[in-house]
Amino acid sequence: MKRTLFLLLLTTMAALALTGCSSSADTQPSVSPGMTTASPLLPSNIPQATDGGLLGDLGEKLDDTLNGRDDALTTSEDALKASQELRDAVQKLTEVDTAVAVAVGNTALVGVKLVDSYRGGVDDRLQGMVLDRAQAIHPGIDEIAVTADEKAVEEITSLYDMLRSGSPYTTVKANADTLAEGMDLYKK
Repeated sequence: MKRTLFLLLLTTMAALALTGCSSSADTQPSVSPGMTTASPLLPSNIPQATDGGLLGDLGEKLDDTLNGRDDALTTSEDALKASQELRDAVQKLTEVDTAVAVAVGNTALVGVKLVDSYRGGVDDRLQGMVLDRAQAIHPGIDEIAVTADEKAVEEITSLYDMLRSGSPYTTVKANADTLAEGMDLYKK
């Protein structure tokens, strides 16, 4: 009798111990660092147009959006803040006397008046320094146009004033895109 009672107690304890060890965690596999999984909701075969063909760079933009890189400046408030910070950062360069900037989308237009003692003009070195500052302010800025042309500086100033006065973002962006078409854009 004692033996039967002991075996029954031992069996009950073993059953309880094994039940207590079962996992209540989610049965879905977890993603560990360095491991990537494809989402069943996102298509894995997005067409890429790299030749500027019928789709232009739409495939690249879709890919960036799906990968979470949609970090362009898309609101008037963000654009105005980035423009002010970029202007201040560019004016700190020893080559620059005054500056005005407009940052919209992934592009920044920067107008400068260079100090009289600087003879280099707007060259790749100066543009590189401005792009570095622009990307430090907002990582979504990937191209810039820097000019010392008085007419272009006036147009950039006009765009900045539009941002400050509360003009619709789409209007400012459209005007900036039109102005950028006639300028040399610098990318790294």
